[in-house]
Amino acid sequence: MDPNNDHDKFYHPYQPYDIQLDLMKCIYNTLQFNNNNNSTDNKKICILESPTGTGKTLSLICSTVTWLRDNKQHLLSASLQSNEIDTDSDSDSESDEPDWVKESFQNDSLNDKIDQFVAFESHLNKNINNINSLLPQTNLKKKLKSSRIDIEIEDSEFIPTPYNDTTQQQQDNKTILANQVKSLLNKIDTSHNNNNNNNNQLHNPVKIYFASRTHSQLNQFANQLSLPNFPSSFKQLQTERIKFLPLASKKQLCINPDVNKWNSLEAINDACYELRHQKGGCPFYKVDRDTSPFTDEVFQSIHDIEDLYTIGEKHKMCPYYASRDALPGVEVITLPYQYLLSETTRKAMKLDLKNNIVVIDEAHNLIDTINNIHSSIISLNDLKVCQLGLQNYLTKFKLKLNPGNRVNLLKLLKLLSILIDFITKNFTKPGIPINNINDIFKDNNADTLNVFNLIKYINVSKVAYKIDTYIKSLTNNDDDNNNDNNITKKPTLFKIVSFLTSLTNPSKEGQFFFDVGPSIKYMLLEPSKLFEPIINDAKCVILAGGTMEPMDEFNDVLFPQLKRNQIVQYSCNHIIPDDNLKTFIVNEPGLEFTFANRNNLSLINDTLFQFYMNLCDNVPRKGGIVGFFPSYQFLGNVINNWKRNGLFNKINNKRSLFYESKNGKDPLNEYAEIINDPSNEKGAILFAVVGGRLSEGINFQDNLCRAIVMTGLPYPNLLSGELQIKKRHLEMKVEMSNKTKPDDQKQDAKIVVKNFLDNLCMKAVNQSVGRSIRHINDYSVIILFDSRYDRDNIKNKLSHWVKNRIQPQRSTTPLMVSTKLFFKGKNTGH
Repeated sequence: MDPNNDHDKFYHPYQPYDIQLDLMKCIYNTLQFNNNNNSTDNKKICILESPTGTGKTLSLICSTVTWLRDNKQHLLSASLQSNEIDTDSDSDSESDEPDWVKESFQNDSLNDKIDQFVAFESHLNKNINNINSLLPQTNLKKKLKSSRIDIEIEDSEFIPTPYNDTTQQQQDNKTILANQVKSLLNKIDTSHNNNNNNNNQLHNPVKIYFASRTHSQLNQFANQLSLPNFPSSFKQLQTERIKFLPLASKKQLCINPDVNKWNSLEAINDACYELRHQKGGCPFYKVDRDTSPFTDEVFQSIHDIEDLYTIGEKHKMCPYYASRDALPGVEVITLPYQYLLSETTRKAMKLDLKNNIVVIDEAHNLIDTINNIHSSIISLNDLKVCQLGLQNYLTKFKLKLNPGNRVNLLKLLKLLSILIDFITKNFTKPGIPINNINDIFKDNNADTLNVFNLIKYINVSKVAYKIDTYIKSLTNNDDDNNNDNNITKKPTLFKIVSFLTSLTNPSKEGQFFFDVGPSIKYMLLEPSKLFEPIINDAKCVILAGGTMEPMDEFNDVLFPQLKRNQIVQYSCNHIIPDDNLKTFIVNEPGLEFTFANRNNLSLINDTLFQFYMNLCDNVPRKGGIVGFFPSYQFLGNVINNWKRNGLFNKINNKRSLFYESKNGKDPLNEYAEIINDPSNEKGAILFAVVGGRLSEGINFQDNLCRAIVMTGLPYPNLLSGELQIKKRHLEMKVEMSNKTKPDDQKQDAKIVVKNFLDNLCMKAVNQSVGRSIRHINDYSVIILFDSRYDRDNIKNKLSHWVKNRIQPQRSTTPLMVSTKLFFKGKNTGH
């Protein structure tokens, strides 16, 4: 490999590190393998662990886009041949042309397609001088969007359009369906007839879908995508722009003030639907729209989500729907998790994953995300708030509602009353399953109450956002101090609709049960069933993250149907030199912070306290110490014991001690101020909680964390409702799949459950310790302070870059000596 050859380094904008090259080669070779082999041999999944600070995002971009540009002409040709085969198969007679005629026809078709790419690029070049700078408009747009919550809503806007049941409603549904078919036919006709729109003829054969958790992460991806300079896919084309499109929700993209004044996403979606189907519709949305000016400007360069909003305003086109029109010509698409992982959303957005590449970043939380998206919960308090709000709504607007709306809203009140009564009478403790959901409606005179018709009424009438907004308006005075939370949380009635809709989920995939609150929760138990269509459709699914261990959890939970030779697993080393990180496991007799031992005063006041006192003496004062604890309860117990015994003041006198509490002030800023103050000679120590605010997403780089300590193992609470249900489900799966003796089944079930709990625990550990090293010059020590870390079933689930640096010392005294020597060789003033 020539390090000066752009292709050999995948057009990386900088000189990549060896580990980055190895990662990019792994991705490229996996995609190329799939391109050269039959689908039955394809590598369908690629699981990649690339620690934070190793340039993961750029490596993903450079490898996948280089592969796409290298293979686009071949993929285009294969797509044309596939279309030709489909056409021939529909024909009544077999083609009898000789092979050279077919080959000539295929070459001509390919050249015609390439000419279209060349023509479109030329079209963009001609238009580049007509595009104005977006920056001033973007700033103005931000101001407009930030002030939209102050817009007042008139009483008339809370009233839904008249709704009629039975025959009239059936006729309305037929009319709606007829209008939708007509709209679809108009759209198809427009697509065929608009020959001046170059983009309508442009179709990229393979797309790269890049999904991540937040819009800020997706915007960061857009910034990174603008750095490399990729070659053209065709020799006939000297330069070829990256055709990039960031997809977002209507909450981010709606430019109509009559719609985006509503606070929640659900309300904006319903308001948009209602406006588009009214006479006159939305001025920014037209069925027979020509959105080519929008697409031309989007494809000129790399744009983020906020740019799309501004471009839509400039052309007076809805950026949400114009983005969907641009999809055929796109090479790279970014989208939030929910768009990718929900089949309903994929269909609504017209996202076709067939033979495309799917990249899921920050995938360490993928299983939890799929479960959360397809789960629902409704608490007794939510039901009572909604009941009171709906009663007030009916009192105020009853005379203005038509009979169809009044009858259905009264039925909804009855349903809320039934749910409140069921929870009040039957809740005993979290984790009790509701095996027959129909028990909710038993003995309640609910024979006239059809839940599915109520869901249909709410979905068709779009009444939920009006009622929820009205309920919120009644409580605004009480919630002035919590406006941010009120705006972002899911509206109550939408939560109830989501819960009711979950009644249609197959029982084998999930379970209803009582949970804390009290509440009723539906929890998805088999995420593989919902992830399987993505795997089946995509050419390859790449799961990437900074901490992906333990990887076997993905194999067992997300794609158990795949053979192991269809899965590629790759874990990067860290970019730091080996001597910039040391991992220590303390394995001393009795050093186990199990649940039973967490009130052991000798362990807390002697062993734990003395360890941190010694560590304060052996880590430079300029370097911070971060200690992670398994739970808020345990950390609170430690702090309270130390304060009662005068130990807190002793350690606080040595270093300023800050600690995280469940409902307390975030201590990070004060801790960072002391660490970053060059005049402060005392130093600081920060105690945080695994799974808390500081364990994920916070960069403890440089002096903020020169030593990170995992105090105990953060096993989840086995008494939680969710874990009780999950444990029972795993045991039943073992029982159903294992036909051996009952005693063997019990033993196998224990092993499966134990592995599940170990995976949950070690995922959290890897996330927490991954905070300590953030760039190539960073350095730190990681101390795993519990003897159980030395067990193979635990140690082997550590991230490779952590496990590979485990030191031989197993007791505190030699560990402290080694730690002191480690920092002696570093520039501790940095």
